[in-house]
Amino acid sequence: MEVNPMNETPVLEIRNLEKYFTRKGGFLDSLFGSSKEPIRAVDDVSLALDQNEVQGIIGESGCGKSTLLKTVIGLTDPTGGDIFYKGKPLSEFSKRDWKEFRKNVQIIFQNPFESLDPKFTVRESLIEPLKIHDIEYSEERIHDALDRVQLNPPQKYLDRLPKQLSGGEKQRVSIARAIIVEPDVILADEPVSMLDVSTQAAILRLLSDLTEELGLSMLYISHDLSTVSDICDLIHVMYLGRVVETAPTNQILGQPRHPYSQALIDAIPIPDPFSDRPRTALDGSPPSPEELEAGCRFKDRCPERMPRCDTAPKKVETDPDQFTACHLHYEESDSRPNTEAALQGGNTQ
Repeated sequence: MEVNPMNETPVLEIRNLEKYFTRKGGFLDSLFGSSKEPIRAVDDVSLALDQNEVQGIIGESGCGKSTLLKTVIGLTDPTGGDIFYKGKPLSEFSKRDWKEFRKNVQIIFQNPFESLDPKFTVRESLIEPLKIHDIEYSEERIHDALDRVQLNPPQKYLDRLPKQLSGGEKQRVSIARAIIVEPDVILADEPVSMLDVSTQAAILRLLSDLTEELGLSMLYISHDLSTVSDICDLIHVMYLGRVVETAPTNQILGQPRHPYSQALIDAIPIPDPFSDRPRTALDGSPPSPEELEAGCRFKDRCPERMPRCDTAPKKVETDPDQFTACHLHYEESDSRPNTEAALQGGNTQ
């Protein structure tokens, strides 16, 4: 897949996106007029997705990945920042614009066991989005969608209910439901995490083939770096609502610059029982998003912690096309501009 070389308008762009959740205080808080700090689920995230490009968002559970996708597609309203579809901000969308956007930006949910209506046959699940978007229905179109997701022969599956399908078959139906309206962008929310390993590999190959064949762009989120190397062009590493590193996939897998990225890569299993690789040095668990301290959010788990980690790090270009938010990679007097980093996909923490 090629990143757009002509610097054309990205098909989907996020600028300084924030999604905060307010917390209700107790009786004493209301009595004394105090309020709790919001939960900053997504905090100043930026990225630009070009046509036929696949970008991955990687991080532990609870880092804000799913909230980011739900905010992008409009299932929850952003607290701040902007989202653009083909150069137009979603904040200026009319009702007609929203309907077109929802047709062209489709989401594949994590759990195929719950994302399909249990009372709908496969045929009915595929007809529903066509009806919603006033697209003419034809049996040929239904068959073609099932062919593309490798459910063959289509006639074998059309009248089955979800309970008559395996987990992998359910997720293939979910993918068929997404592509049948011919979208521009797919938002994939950990689409293989509920499946067994062999099925995961098959679904990943399918998604990679579909992005090539249909010219789709995709945001793919996962907590598992080992599943992204064959599908993503670019990876954003996310920690507690912020992007801490962004780089092309091979570059970040081969030479991570942020200690958190390094820990994630060290945790990838090696299929060799005789491998004597040292264990990752990452200890502890992420702090509660309700009680975030000032400075680098990774500091309490970082093996490289130093005094200045109590201040928020800047995002700098550590290598060509690789941007990292970490004090290890610049001096306080370093004033290199970060405009490109903001466009490439992250924040100045």
